[in-house]
Amino acid sequence: MNKDIQKTVCGVTILYNPEKVVVENIDSYVKQVDYLFIIDNSDFASDFVKSYYMSNNKVEYIFNNGNLGIAVALNIGAHKALEMGFQYLLTMDQDSKAPLNLVSSCVSIFEGSNNVGLVTPIHGNKYGTHIKPVVSKTEKVTMAMTSGNLISLDAYKKVGGFDEDFFLDYVDIEYCFKLHLHHYDLIRINDLVLDHNEADLTEISIFKKKVHPHNHKPFRWYYKTRNMFLLRKKYKNIFPELFSIEFNSYLRMIARLILFEKYKIRKIKMILLGWWDYLNNKKGKKF
Repeated sequence: MNKDIQKTVCGVTILYNPEKVVVENIDSYVKQVDYLFIIDNSDFASDFVKSYYMSNNKVEYIFNNGNLGIAVALNIGAHKALEMGFQYLLTMDQDSKAPLNLVSSCVSIFEGSNNVGLVTPIHGNKYGTHIKPVVSKTEKVTMAMTSGNLISLDAYKKVGGFDEDFFLDYVDIEYCFKLHLHHYDLIRINDLVLDHNEADLTEISIFKKKVHPHNHKPFRWYYKTRNMFLLRKKYKNIFPELFSIEFNSYLRMIARLILFEKYKIRKIKMILLGWWDYLNNKKGKKF
């Protein structure tokens, strides 16, 4: 690592069996951060990514020798960023492409307030479900998806980082609950759009209304269900209204699964298994 680099914004990108387009996505923000950790949870090392950035002294590739989960990978990046003295951490998924002003716009929000724990963009997709009239440039929000967030590393230390019991789904939502618990603000920039290309998202027209099933793989429903009930156990009594919003969103996803998605039986079995493992206090990695 170059000891002379500026230490304001560190990035962390999580990989899992990525396609070649991932380097194009990373290139959209690698110059916006002062240093970038690429944390690879893939089954095998993504050598094409490692070799592509080998000559860049601002990029460090770390292979985890298997899938340790999103929470572990994020914590690895955050801990290393803290050790290096960074103030903020940009968290990115492999399927996201950043606008040119992502980092500078987010940093400007932090510079204007002492109580912000996280700044997030609008998450766009190919179907334009994110397109809404911009009433105000920024607003406080209750929750934020992982990708494209700039988080305060000081807040990260105070709230205790990402919960590794969750492994996969709702890691971001659990972190947002912790920010609320410690009275931090979550700010969204409404004219800042991150291109978040969810590969399995589809669009169906029903009675002139557009519906967007996520088509998650069956195993994801195990983590969604188990972790939703873990969220319920941790936060329902503390934040009943916020939890109700998330739980209702989960129920709507199940409704779309039943009405529009393939492999319903497999997915419902995963839902039941996730609920069963929650009852038996099983956490962390299952698949």
